[in-house]
Amino acid sequence: MKIFSHALVVLVLLLSGCASKTTVHVYAKYLDSTQRDKISNAFDSSQRYRVQLNEFDFPASVTENTLLYSLILLEPEAIDIASNISATAGFTVQRIEGLSKGNHWYTKNSMALFLLPKDKDKDKDKDKDKDKDNRRMFFRQDLVNEYKAKDCSEATSLYFHKDGSFTLGMATKSTGTDMVIGVWKYRQ
Repeated sequence: MKIFSHALVVLVLLLSGCASKTTVHVYAKYLDSTQRDKISNAFDSSQRYRVQLNEFDFPASVTENTLLYSLILLEPEAIDIASNISATAGFTVQRIEGLSKGNHWYTKNSMALFLLPKDKDKDKDKDKDKDKDNRRMFFRQDLVNEYKAKDCSEATSLYFHKDGSFTLGMATKSTGTDMVIGVWKYRQ
């Protein structure tokens, strides 16, 4: 009987050591590489979380740093701890919500951080634009895509690349396909 109870204790200790860490899905589409490293290192150094960075689009209603969590967290204090870790990395969480946002659902032992970079000029213009809506505007990454003309006699497509270049393709009956390649700039 003593051997059985010792074996049971060892088994419980092994299973508790194998308990899975909470996964934090960091939506880092708008962060530069330094910011990505900073947030990733902050969570890694805590050794409490498994971090997965992604470049997925945000739900349209997310306009500030938001933490979205599963209702089935193994440790309820994980929400506050994750929020504090994010703040120490320079990303204060303004909203905390459970379960889902748009088509983003979190189940089991996971949460998501939707992070936006700080607006460096925000403090300078605070007095000028008190009535201005502080919601997130377009970022350069939002424009990277392929755009095609509809209902035109000649097919035209414009592709904005991540590296700042563009390709404009025009298929005409007289000349075939003409391509224009250049650089695009973005101003807010």
